Amino acid sequence: MKSIIRWFVENHVAATMLKVFVVVAGLLQLYTMKVEVFPEASLDQVSVIVNYPNASPDEVEEAIIDKIEERVVGLEGVRKVTSIAAEGVGVVTVEFTEDRDVQEVLDDVKTEVGQITTFPEEAETPIIRENVVRMEVIDLVVYGDVSERVLKRAAQIVKDEIIRLPHVSLAEIFGARESEIHIEIPEENLRSLDLTLQDVASVVRRLSLNLPAGKVTNLEGEVLFRATGRVETARFYNDLVIISMPDGSRVRIRDIGRAREGFENIGMSVRYNGKPAMLIVVYRVSEQNALTVAREVKEFLPLLKKRLPAGVDVGYFADMSLVLKDRIRLLVKNLAMGFVLVVFLLGIFLDFRLSLWVSAGIPVSFLAAFAVLPFVDVSVNMVSLFAFIMVLGIVVDDAIVVGENIFRKSREGLNPVDAAVSGTVDVGIPVIFSVLTTMVAFAPLLGGSGMMGKIMRNIPLVVILVLAGSLLEAIFVLPSHLSRSSSLAGVDRPKMADRLLALFVSGPYSRFMSRCFRYRYLVVAFFGASIILSLGIWKAGWIGYTFFPNVEGDWIICSLRLPTGASEERTREVVNEVEKRLAAAVEEIEGTPSKDRELLVKSVSTLIGVQMSTEDLSGQFVSGSHLAQIFVELLPAQERDVSSTAVMNKWREKCAGLPGIEEITFQSALFSPGKPIQVNFYGDDEEMLRKAAEMLKKALSEYSGVYDIGDSMVAGKPEIKFDLLPWGRSLGLTLQDLAGQVRHAFYGAEALRFQRESDEVKVLVRLPEEERRTPDNLENLFIRTPAGGWVQFKDVAQARISRGYTYIEHEAKQRVVKVTADVNTAVANAKEIRSDLAKRVLPKILGAYSGIRYSFEGEAREERESLRDVFKGFGVALIGIYTLLAIPFRSFTQPLIVITAIPFGIVGALLGHIFLGYDVSIISLFGIVGLSGVVVNDSLVLVERINRLKPNSTISSAALEAVMVRFRPVILTSLTTFVGLVPIIFERSVQAKVLIPMAISLGFGIIFATVVTLILVPCLYLILEDFHLLLGKAGVLLRGLLRPVER
Repeated sequence: MKSIIRWFVENHVAATMLKVFVVVAGLLQLYTMKVEVFPEASLDQVSVIVNYPNASPDEVEEAIIDKIEERVVGLEGVRKVTSIAAEGVGVVTVEFTEDRDVQEVLDDVKTEVGQITTFPEEAETPIIRENVVRMEVIDLVVYGDVSERVLKRAAQIVKDEIIRLPHVSLAEIFGARESEIHIEIPEENLRSLDLTLQDVASVVRRLSLNLPAGKVTNLEGEVLFRATGRVETARFYNDLVIISMPDGSRVRIRDIGRAREGFENIGMSVRYNGKPAMLIVVYRVSEQNALTVAREVKEFLPLLKKRLPAGVDVGYFADMSLVLKDRIRLLVKNLAMGFVLVVFLLGIFLDFRLSLWVSAGIPVSFLAAFAVLPFVDVSVNMVSLFAFIMVLGIVVDDAIVVGENIFRKSREGLNPVDAAVSGTVDVGIPVIFSVLTTMVAFAPLLGGSGMMGKIMRNIPLVVILVLAGSLLEAIFVLPSHLSRSSSLAGVDRPKMADRLLALFVSGPYSRFMSRCFRYRYLVVAFFGASIILSLGIWKAGWIGYTFFPNVEGDWIICSLRLPTGASEERTREVVNEVEKRLAAAVEEIEGTPSKDRELLVKSVSTLIGVQMSTEDLSGQFVSGSHLAQIFVELLPAQERDVSSTAVMNKWREKCAGLPGIEEITFQSALFSPGKPIQVNFYGDDEEMLRKAAEMLKKALSEYSGVYDIGDSMVAGKPEIKFDLLPWGRSLGLTLQDLAGQVRHAFYGAEALRFQRESDEVKVLVRLPEEERRTPDNLENLFIRTPAGGWVQFKDVAQARISRGYTYIEHEAKQRVVKVTADVNTAVANAKEIRSDLAKRVLPKILGAYSGIRYSFEGEAREERESLRDVFKGFGVALIGIYTLLAIPFRSFTQPLIVITAIPFGIVGALLGHIFLGYDVSIISLFGIVGLSGVVVNDSLVLVERINRLKPNSTISSAALEAVMVRFRPVILTSLTTFVGLVPIIFERSVQAKVLIPMAISLGFGIIFATVVTLILVPCLYLILEDFHLLLGKAGVLLRGLLRPVER
């Protein structure tokens, strides 16, 4: 290694060009890198969606869900199969292990589902797709007091124009119902012509088609034949001839009914600030830059407004690029502050020019990482930027040790070139292995499972690449620059801070360490007591624990559920009342609005008939006219003096006791790992599951701080079930005949589908609305028999009213009922409540209702997976660190001395959380795993120095000289790491709260471990030598005792 270092020192052009290459490569990659808010992550899921129009959840479960589950549950690599049967649709989600290729799983699922031949005829073709997290950038809203048809046309114009922009590829309309053409014919008219709805649908299908009819080839080329008879508007359908009479007259649709344009009957609507609206969601795909996408869209809006129909306007909200800009601004600010503090600190103790050369390694190391990051699929995002801040102080550790040693060698009288070479070689091995131990400590985070693990993998990748760049710069580039720098020429004039530090080290510190060596066993006992005390503090509950810190967003989401079957009009009335109570809550918080102050609420958007998932990133939603969701956009956090949580709690308080609502929940967190409390019950007995859920909900209501308690067993709409009477069978009717004619009357007989612009339009033939409005219409419905006669429904069938559930959920082919609740973290701890439920409540429930089982899901599941990853990663890191320490030490016992710094680093991390008033979270634990590799670095360099000095002096003298020589680099590396993290640790911005616990673990852990390095580690070294000496004496004594026996 010495020859390579000398070559770079003497060939400064090579060192300079290496640095230039890294800088240019990094800048080029940084300019073209993907920019996003959160890193993309695969959900490792494939969904099968089958639409079965107008079928009840029970029918969907039996005819769709059970059949698909039977085919896919045994596929290779499948971890879990979950399903949901709702009115008119069934969804089966296949979750697979990370080692399986998603395309292979997709193909396997398609093959298995394609072999099912027993789906009902009315069921539509299964849609099989991978569940992906699509990165939403900005939402456009098209709104105005116009008809739904005009609004939909305007939304389509906006979408078409947006996706034509250079950097926009994907946009979707949300809140627009599919167009349909309804041909409505009264029953009396049908019977007068002896026609059924299916007969009319068949005629319409035959008369409205476009069909290739072949081709002819002649000398001039080919000519194609095509039959073009498709009718695409309701006006032309009215002119279709249904039947020709014997007298030559013709009966058209308009003679017996009417055709009209309409929309699918799903009871869904969107409102924006009180006006009818539709949303256009714009996504970032592939390598697109979120900031560029949002900028292009917003700049295009003024021109877009001119192309819309009168009375329609377009605006935007949910601009995630603003969030991203705030995060980048926040992190860059903290990065710059940390860099300045590190340079300033180094300048105090080292020559200022030397400190600049050492600090110059920071941008070079960062650019080296940027040059490689795109190849490991890491973008510029909130998590990766935080990783750069976290590694800011660590990255100069190796450069400090190398630079300081070169500085010291120059003081001893060596010329600049020899000082650079000797100083680098002297500490080269410990520096290389100290960097490797840090890499090894962070590496296990790459294997994290679940969504949390996939997002957090950005941190170890950034840290490892930055440290690799730093090591390259410190070993090969920095010595070359220092050898030619005038900073080494002034080494005979130490700075004031340097002189004071030298006086402290040679005086008070030297005397203190001599006493510590003399009473080394007492010192170890003292530090051991601090570990025991820390465990006592943890057990006493002085340190709070929460799985994931509550990070407020600028949005409040209110989800409403009315009794199943509530009309869209009734749901809208309740939503209006909830919005009024929001206004009252805001007025109470901010007082009377003034012209000088911006309103707290920027916009209010409402979804009626649908609810989006707020617990994950899957984008799934459920629909029903009894559902609603209100999205409230607040001023950005930095522009308001009240938290979104405070607004949410006041709104919840105002809505308490509001009649007509079965369930109402609120959420303001930016990111949620799932419900704090979610218990899933599994079993085959529906009644037992219902009773178990009720028993658990009652128990949860007795805990203080628990609110928004609910379950997934939502009572469904009243359902009329019917069966054939004996007389009906005697007429030749089958249940299939009966069900088909009832379905055609009330839903419609589908004549055909065709594409009209962006819509797939259904043509349905059915009875007029007034003839399919009440259950009496069913009783009086005329059914045609196979013989051609007509009988009333009530004469051939028996009907009964029942009520099922709105949704039926499965997991592993069993029915599942979910009981969920939120927890006020200021009053209660979700983990403690879950523990108490497992010990006291749930065993009673299982005892009362045998045959069911339970599991904790939601946040608890994420916590289980994440903690498993943390402890597994921590174990792997310890083994890796021990191995890397044993190699340079050439000892099996000395690495144990160095590793003692790790538990004391953990103590420092816990004390930091207490001091700053933060709860320990999973983010803190991720920091502790990384901390384990950082805190051993100083100890490694110190022990290596003792090993070098030991052959030429007594062990005590070697240890004392080593701690005196290494005091300054140890202090500098620790302080630079802490100072680099100080800006983010003390950042008061809401956006930084998710990152602060990890920074606290690293910053305070390193500071506490430094004390251990400078005091405890040399004492342990002496104790280890005592132990070796004792073993040696015992060996001599044992050999003396055994010698006479050998004779």
